[in-house]
Amino acid sequence: MSIVIFGASGNIGSNLRKEALSRGHRVTAVTRSTQLEPTPNLTTLSADISNADDVARIVAGHDAVISAYSPGLRNYSAEDAAELIRKAHEALFAGVKRANVKRLILVGGVGSLEASPGVDVVDSDFYPADHKAHTLRNREILRSLKRGEHDLDWTYVSPPLTIKPGARTGRFRLGNDQLLRDAEGDSRISEADFAIAVLDELDQGQFIRKRFTAAY
Repeated sequence: MSIVIFGASGNIGSNLRKEALSRGHRVTAVTRSTQLEPTPNLTTLSADISNADDVARIVAGHDAVISAYSPGLRNYSAEDAAELIRKAHEALFAGVKRANVKRLILVGGVGSLEASPGVDVVDSDFYPADHKAHTLRNREILRSLKRGEHDLDWTYVSPPLTIKPGARTGRFRLGNDQLLRDAEGDSRISEADFAIAVLDELDQGQFIRKRFTAAY
């Protein structure tokens, strides 16, 4: 399978890229500036995801697109990040449609998961107030997908509260719209195991036009 991965040099994106290559997929890795080490079946491009023409040109002829794009909050305020997320996803949806690529997997945020009945993580009392603006934008993107505003075979993947480097175990649970916690109350997964969950979805298609989450 030929795959485009946007955000392919980030923490999550790097693991998605490595997992996809390990499964024999042909990967076009799109980054903002980082040069990646030459690897068989890997093509590296630098492009602007917020440009629909660039997106359409890059994804044309591929079987699927995975976006792990995130502007992050190290260099941007939550409000500025929210606007970057809006522009990027508008261009992504438009470009993918223009190129006639139907399969799209979006790595989104944890904030739209339900922390308790009727209360999303972003609306809970433990969620950082200074993260809310960009989290609310991500939730709106998910809601627009669920409303059927984008004629794509999409899947939206939400991580748990904690995702960081760790072992690739292949042992985790899948859920739908509820935040997953383990017996100790922790909500976590390693980046490597999260990548397994995402690539399993690409290969198996269990959550077409749905959201899922993965955690221990």
